[in-house]
Amino acid sequence: MFQSLRKWPVALLAAPVALCLGSGLARAEPFDAPLVQCKSAALTTCAEVQDPLKRGGATINDQGDVTVIVVGAATNTTYAVSLVSNDGTQTTSIGNLKTGADGNGAFRKDAFFKFGTVGAGNVVLTGGGGGEFVTGLSISSNGLESARDFQPALVRCTDVTAPGTLSGCGSDSLTYGHVDVENDDGALSIHVSGARPSTSYTAILRSPGGMTTALGTVGPTNGAGNATLVVTSEFPASMIGSGAVVLQSAGTDEFVSGFKVDQKFVRPKVSGSSLEPCGSVTDPILSNCGSDPLDDGSYDVNAAGDVSVKLSGANPGTNYELFFRPLDDSADVDTGVAIPTNALGNADTGPKSFSAFTKNTIASGTFVVKHPANVDTLDQFVAGYEIH
Repeated sequence: MFQSLRKWPVALLAAPVALCLGSGLARAEPFDAPLVQCKSAALTTCAEVQDPLKRGGATINDQGDVTVIVVGAATNTTYAVSLVSNDGTQTTSIGNLKTGADGNGAFRKDAFFKFGTVGAGNVVLTGGGGGEFVTGLSISSNGLESARDFQPALVRCTDVTAPGTLSGCGSDSLTYGHVDVENDDGALSIHVSGARPSTSYTAILRSPGGMTTALGTVGPTNGAGNATLVVTSEFPASMIGSGAVVLQSAGTDEFVSGFKVDQKFVRPKVSGSSLEPCGSVTDPILSNCGSDPLDDGSYDVNAAGDVSVKLSGANPGTNYELFFRPLDDSADVDTGVAIPTNALGNADTGPKSFSAFTKNTIASGTFVVKHPANVDTLDQFVAGYEIH
């Protein structure tokens, strides 16, 4: 790995983060990148002793939401999360991520960067001794996916305001731009749309220390200012780095990897699903099912973490209880949300708080409705859908 770093003096990357994007957001302008250990990216502002890190990532989406996740870091530790300019001279503090006894932690701030913000730099997690983790580029050692792809937007250098403005920028137009470095094989693609027509841009990687590595030429652009560069094996296996992808024209920085908040923040409905009788599910066939009837049911979790449940046609006059079932199949957690049905077997409970869903929680799992634990442990109603 370190031989690869010596071949590539650029500590890649540059901007913040973004959770996994669907195809419907192909023209969104977020930043999404893995987190790597500071020293493995050959940076000079790292803590002397580096905390462990199994994997992690950071995202800044087009509504300004910031999400950071670490797995297998130091246990019961607080990391300061910041957006730092590529040259290290400007910093915006975002908040603190706390890990648990397993070294896992998640952090989220909705709409931290406001509408109209254009940013570039690195998301950095700092501990007591200095930089621990930084957004960067990570290439698998064996061709199998081992980390996130590096997927920042390209933004106009002259438009960047977070964590501060950049100097020496050109003035070329850009409607949309995107960089994608594949983790499994090191393939690179760079696309620009609405740039200056009939223009070729030199793509480089610029390390926080200022060293650069040539990536190729994007263009010449067509009459609409569109062009794409694809290099199937740009980066070697096991390479790790951090820095900025920059597109230059005649030696002047025109576009840099980063993000743009170009969508108004919309507070999300965190989660919701229909509820189906456990014994009615056919794909897959479930065990440990009860036999209570249900005509219709649903649950939803709002942005404050409060849970609501509706049942129709369940057992009349029955006390049900809502349980959270984590995706890793660990033990069900009793939410403490009681769901008593009336004489018709109907219930409309909530919104009620669930102690595990606190501010900035990122949870993955489903909900199951059972009788209270002192009655039985059978699954009565589970999250699902019915295809007619």
